[in-house]
Amino acid sequence: MPNTIREQLDEVERDIKLYEEFDDREKTRFERECFLWTAEDRIEWQKTQRSVAEYLRERQDERNALLDELEE
Repeated sequence: MPNTIREQLDEVERDIKLYEEFDDREKTRFERECFLWTAEDRIEWQKTQRSVAEYLRERQDERNALLDELEE
């Protein structure tokens, strides 16, 4: 676990960036391949998208809290 607020913030920002990159790749894959997918595949993809979005919101909230701490 990072020691300082800055290190924690850097870790959260790296994590956000990785998840955003993953999300972009998945959306591109969906556009390219969705016509081949079954209904079950699409439902699973949507569940994954919701999970990623929820995780990103949590990490962004954490980033905002850390930024507020740094400003104090």
